[in-house]
Amino acid sequence: MNFIITLLAAVSLGGIWDFRFEENKSLEQVYDITFEANDKMCVPGCWDMMPDYYLKRGTALYRRTFTVEKDFKDAVLEVEGMGLRGRFAIDGRDLGEYPYPYAKLEIPVGKLSKGEHEIVAALDNRFDKEKMKLARPFYDFYFFGGFYRGVKIVEKEPKIFVRTLDYRTGLIEVEIEGGRKFQKTLKDFKLWSPEEPNMTTIEVEGRKVRFGVRQIEARDRKLWLNGKELFLKGVNRHDQSPLGGATVSETEWVQDLQHLKDLGGNFIRGAHYQQADRFLELCDEMGVLVWEESLGWGNGQDYTNSVGDCTDTEFREQQIRQTREMVRSSFNHPSVIIYAFLNEPGSTTKECKSLIDELIATIKAENSGRLVTFACNMGVNDICNENTDLIAINNYPGLIPCYPGEPAAFRKKVNDSFDEIVSSFRERYPDKPIMISETGCGAVYGWHDEAASVSTEEFQVEYLTYAFENFWNNPDIIGFAVWQMNDNRTYSRNSEDQPGKQFMGMSHAGLYNSLRKPKKSVETVRRYFSLK
Repeated sequence: MNFIITLLAAVSLGGIWDFRFEENKSLEQVYDITFEANDKMCVPGCWDMMPDYYLKRGTALYRRTFTVEKDFKDAVLEVEGMGLRGRFAIDGRDLGEYPYPYAKLEIPVGKLSKGEHEIVAALDNRFDKEKMKLARPFYDFYFFGGFYRGVKIVEKEPKIFVRTLDYRTGLIEVEIEGGRKFQKTLKDFKLWSPEEPNMTTIEVEGRKVRFGVRQIEARDRKLWLNGKELFLKGVNRHDQSPLGGATVSETEWVQDLQHLKDLGGNFIRGAHYQQADRFLELCDEMGVLVWEESLGWGNGQDYTNSVGDCTDTEFREQQIRQTREMVRSSFNHPSVIIYAFLNEPGSTTKECKSLIDELIATIKAENSGRLVTFACNMGVNDICNENTDLIAINNYPGLIPCYPGEPAAFRKKVNDSFDEIVSSFRERYPDKPIMISETGCGAVYGWHDEAASVSTEEFQVEYLTYAFENFWNNPDIIGFAVWQMNDNRTYSRNSEDQPGKQFMGMSHAGLYNSLRKPKKSVETVRRYFSLK
């Protein structure tokens, strides 16, 4: 009964809000809780997918009234993802500024009496180098403006974390945030796995908690789930819709997961940001393993002009905070087996290693029972994997330069590159599992050429075939994630060697196009996935 009351106490703020947009203006220039609206906007939704504001950068002001049916002793404003910076106020009371794109925000509101209230939000989607530390325009995906996912008011309650201590006996540990811990042995439980995604529900202090009994381990160069050897067969995936931008419908989520299952896959890397809670619930229910990752890409690499990120105190603090909150938010989702951060950092320097080691320690301090790593593209020069649980390699050999019309040279380039990197990591870390967290290439949907010229669907088939041949025959590789599931909007620059990789603002590296239509490479992936 208490569980039902808790649900009813949540106030959804989805729907139509008053709206005003100021192009090329900062949050600081625009913020005004008494603003005069000149339009309406749907929440969740991305304003820069709407015709009047298409792809525009600036600050948007939102406002609406809402009614609560009971007094909230300690209310929290939950924002499940927004872009890029947000500032919020309720009843004229400033709730602060939050520079955390895609992160689930839990913003303290305090006492909220029964009756009508007003909320105002200002969202700035400009790439402000000084104000926005976590987002940069060189990222390989587009940052949308708006509320990406749900917004609601809830009563603050201590989080409840459930750990599996022994999957064989059903021994679990329950931790109540800020309070006590206790152990409990479950009766008549069923293990969670991709093949049998059994969820378990227990009652703790009048609240129902849903989780899965399972154990993930990295040992003896392998991954083990519930004591059984595990091979990861998956894809990287951006949370994008051709109509909604970063606002993705549940129908599209289910479609993506079903496509993965139809490929024979079992794994999704959530690149490169925190995933929606409902998406993780679907992964729990459909038996899909997940790599959760806090926002970041290329920090500390010269080509990003962000070398100073790793030594920037504010950036480090924001990275650590968003990573810790990501872990606490997804703690009870059995689908999540890996936590990661800082996709492709400049992991060749002691400054970067300092930050990576601090992030690893932050995650491990939560005692979540997950593996910890980061996607590394520094190859033989990396120095930052000392404390990771597994090695994750991003590598795209043969693409720059490409080898059109020279399949033998192309194949050799792919094989030699992966062999060198994997051998280097194996020599340095003899006991750690190694996976390929990214490889792939662009293919424009509907472009065909029997000679497999660059950016055609045939070129993508050829490239992935050579990569799979290498991985499937290498006993050191314990998993592979194709870059990527669907084509998506991007800010990445076009490549002179791959004129079709990014054009018209799109990355065409997907196995499916943005409308989720399959390319020829789908059959290639399905064939190889069936061999493991």
